[in-house]
Amino acid sequence: MKKIIKYLLLVINIIILYYLLIYNNWLVYDMSYTKTLFFILSTSLYIFIMGIVLNEEKEYKINVYCYILLFLMLLFSFTFIIGRPIIRFYKNTHLFMQLKPLHTITTIIKNGTTNSIFKNILGNIIALIPLSFLLMIKDKKYNNILRQLLIIIPIIIFIELFQSYSHTGSLDIDDIILNCLGPIIFTFLITRFNLIEKIRKMFYTDFSVKKKEMLFYISTIIIIIVDIMMFII
Repeated sequence: MKKIIKYLLLVINIIILYYLLIYNNWLVYDMSYTKTLFFILSTSLYIFIMGIVLNEEKEYKINVYCYILLFLMLLFSFTFIIGRPIIRFYKNTHLFMQLKPLHTITTIIKNGTTNSIFKNILGNIIALIPLSFLLMIKDKKYNNILRQLLIIIPIIIFIELFQSYSHTGSLDIDDIILNCLGPIIFTFLITRFNLIEKIRKMFYTDFSVKKKEMLFYISTIIIIIVDIMMFII
């Protein structure tokens, strides 16, 4: 029964998120970056707690796939929906491509504001780090950055191409460079200091929690309250 509730609430939350995002374009709900991030993190935390409650190896592994799915939903929301024009497809996509390496980066550093530097440079560096982290949590083989990039680079290219074709953004070679740079630096640091192995164990343990029944009911009630609050705040 607990498993059914876990996956039912996950599906419900996915539906709620995209319902709110769609109607956000019609100015019915105010779905900001912060609000969307909060909702995704709340759902992820619920999945994490349910892993503790169920305490099954299979569930821990499924949970990691759930985290990856939720992150990709967040990424899709940030890159195609929130603060973006409505998706439309035209033929003149060449107007939305910047293929000169480092051109955007140097232009922003020289002429940009602090906010534009943070958003366009640091934001792009950070953007795919969560995926890098989750891949390493999923399997030790992804401690190898080259294995990660085999997954990360196609995702980045898809995003850039889709933004260009849908007029929700532009294809910028510098975005691809920065999106790859973040996971490379992150993976080097977290593996260099042997942190990933310690962190990975936290995703495959119940922490010897005793009152799991109470934890289940409290976490389920809280996530339902969060769902309701998303329509109000």
